[in-house]
Amino acid sequence: MVAYYKTTIMKVETFIATIKHNNGTVNLKVVSLNGKQGAIQQITTVEDCPECAITEIVKIDNDTN
Repeated sequence: MVAYYKTTIMKVETFIATIKHNNGTVNLKVVSLNGKQGAIQQITTVEDCPECAITEIVKIDNDTN
């Protein structure tokens, strides 16, 4: 008997996010396994800020060929 397992490939994606704080703006580099929404969730959790504080989020191309 042969068992087949469904494998999921997790892709690491890197984003640069600009966050507006009371004291100015901050740029963060975020690495996420769950895409853009995962990066947004990480930022809002760590920085303890609302999602509307993120003014820009851009995916960085990780190709190193």
